[in-house]
Parts: sequence; C-alpha cells; structure tokens
Amino acid sequence: MIVNNLPTVAFYGFRSGNQGISPVMLNLINAMATEGVSVDLLLNRTDIPELLRISPSVRMVRLGGGGLLGRVRPLADYLIREKPAALITNHKERAIRDVVLAKKFSGSSVPIVFRIGTTLSNVLAWRSFWKRWLLRRSIRFFYPRANTIIANSKGVAVDVAQITGLPLASIPVINNSTVSAEQFEKALEPVDHPWFRGDAPPVILAVGRLRKVKDFPTLIRAFAKLQQQRDCRLMILGEGKERRSLEKLTAELGISDKVSMPGFVSNPYAYMKRSTLLVLSSAWEGSPNVLIEALSLGVPVVATDCHSGPRDILQDGKFGSLVPVGDVDALADGMLQTLQAPADSDFLKRAAEPFWADRVAREYLDAAGL
Repeated sequence: MIVNNLPTVAFYGFRSGNQGISPVMLNLINAMATEGVSVDLLLNRTDIPELLRISPSVRMVRLGGGGLLGRVRPLADYLIREKPAALITNHKERAIRDVVLAKKFSGSSVPIVFRIGTTLSNVLAWRSFWKRWLLRRSIRFFYPRANTIIANSKGVAVDVAQITGLPLASIPVINNSTVSAEQFEKALEPVDHPWFRGDAPPVILAVGRLRKVKDFPTLIRAFAKLQQQRDCRLMILGEGKERRSLEKLTAELGISDKVSMPGFVSNPYAYMKRSTLLVLSSAWEGSPNVLIEALSLGVPVVATDCHSGPRDILQDGKFGSLVPVGDVDALADGMLQTLQAPADSDFLKRAAEPFWADRVAREYLDAAGL
C-alpha cells in the first residue's frame, strides 16, 4: 500500500510490557514512522497501555482476536486489502505462525521479516521433552518461510542458524532499538529513596524479573563479599517468583539492611541515572537492554559473559567488565575494580550509539529492501 506516496510497513505481534521486547518494538515503530515510510500497527487487542506512547503518525489497525482462525483470517484480509511493502513481527511463536499462515491463505507476495531477540536453544532447554520437540518442529517449519530473519546479536544469529539449518550469512544482525529520547527525559524524574540522598554510600543497581535466568543469587553473594571491602548498597528492581528465596539469602548472609528490592518500577531510568554502577548477572540473554540503557546514561557496568549479547555490547570488555557466569569471586572483583576506577561517562555513552532507535529503524528498512 502507498500512503501519501510512501510505502507502508506493517508491524504485527506487539504486546504489553515495560521491559524486554515491548519498549524495543515501541521505539522501533515510532522511529520507523520518521524514516520515509507509512507505518501500520496491526492489533488483535487494544487494551495495551503502551499504545498511548505510539506516535500519532502510526495508524493502528484492529484486526480481530480469539483463536487461530480469528487471528489469521483478519490478517489475511488486511494483506489482500492493503498490500503493505513489508510485514515485520517479533519472535513470539504465535505471531510468527499467524503471519506465515495469513500470507499463505491470502496469496500475498508481501515480504515478511521475523525479528528474533532471544537464543532459541535456551528457550527450548526450559521446556519439557514433548514441548521442546513440538517447538523445534515449529521453528524449523515456519522460520525458513520468512523472507528475512533479523537477529539482535551475533549469538542469536548463530543459534537461529544452528536450529533452523539456514545459512548464517542469510541472517543479518541488527541491534535492538533500545535508546530513545524518551528515556533521557524519564531519567531526570525524581527518585524517592533515602539511598539516593546526600552523601549516601554508592548504589549498585540490577534490573530484571526475579527469575533463575537472571542469577541474582550470584550477584547477592558477590555483593556480600564486596561489602567486606567497600561500604555500598545493592538495589534490585523487578518482581518474580524468586523473591522469597532471594530475601532468605540476604538474611542468611547478614546483609538485609544493605539490599533493597522495591519490586517493579515503571521508570528504571531515574534509578539508573543516580546509581554508581549497574550489574548484569544473567546466566543467558539475547541482547540485554538494561546494559545498553545504563551505558546510554553514562553509568558504568559489569556483566557476565553470558550467551549472548554482553560481549557484543561491551565490545569484548572495552566498555565494561565481563566476568564468567556464576563466578561469585570474579563478579565481586569486577564490581570493586569498577567502583575504584569507573570509566568516563561520555566514553561509556559511545557504546550505546549503535542502539539508537532511528539508526536501527533505517537498518531494518535496508534489510527489508525499502
């Protein structure tokens, strides 16, 4: 479809959430609308709070909902009626299946682009045997039917190639559209917490759901060791089923008064801006946005050298310390060294430049041939 002499790019599979994929896709959609194309956001439901942050220049198209047929038929009708220049969806398996089936049923020739933002092998590893078998079959059937698969890190691209059998050279790597002007405005908002007042000790920040994949127990144990050499505080923003076990661990280590877990906060950027150090302790990632967000604000970081993302983002340790996964001593040492000799703020901000949304949007359009 051509609107005002501009080709239309359609996005499908947008979902709610203040962390992870949702803000990345929101940034990409808004930035795409400034790059010489018309943008349609295709929705099966509209009760998504983040839609209030979508640019007014983006057209929101309500398709339908319900089961598979209730999603695929309206999507196929849209492809027939509107004939977009490209259709982009994220890595949610249901969205990928919907897009492939809708293109098949509509007979449309629209190029479809899959954005893969996590290591599929790790997603598979957490499933039961039969669910793992079914998901692997689904991936191998549907993924090769995309015109373009875009990975958000080198590790994710390698992982996709190994599981699907597609040539690695056919999978372009384009960074997450993590950085936008909005987060700098939010970083200036006040934070009502005593640890950020006056001459309080340095605050080490971690952000993420309280899940095993984030490996916060290793971070807490490393912080306990660090505390023996440097007076500081640890704050973990996020919520999840690991809360009780993490609180028990801090009590056992005798550091409950120095560790704060406020739960989920809608504006983590204000906390990042005021923190001395951000730590990523994950066992695995796709491309961790929190690391990029901290760097964009000039905040020093320490990260596990997990698969995948941190090594690419930190450029082999140039912009922050990389430590082995699950290594308490190495993480404690990395935090201590960074606190003692933090990198220059302007230098750190350079690491986030490839993740600016407008730059990423242009790279997506190039990959889609637009």
